[in-house]
Amino acid sequence: MNDPAAPSPTEVITAWIPHDARFRDSAVRHALRDASGRRLHVYVDSLVNQDNDDGRPLSDYDLRTMAAVREDLDRRSLTSVDWRAVREKLVPDPG
Repeated sequence: MNDPAAPSPTEVITAWIPHDARFRDSAVRHALRDASGRRLHVYVDSLVNQDNDDGRPLSDYDLRTMAAVREDLDRRSLTSVDWRAVREKLVPDPG
């Protein structure tokens, strides 16, 4: 638990959500609605910790993905994620 060599929660989320086609569009939509990243945090927390995608239950395959994400987080909270960094990966600055 809490391996110091393990990726940070921010690294775990930025390595996953921007590249997962199943959830990327919804994540981008939430990121665009709130520059602070709060809506994105709520969305990802709902996926990872409540096993639902905007109120829809996750499939068995998606549940396995969330289990892998939780394992990668190594019991660390999503509250420590830098949601602005995640948002930047989802919605790059056009400039």
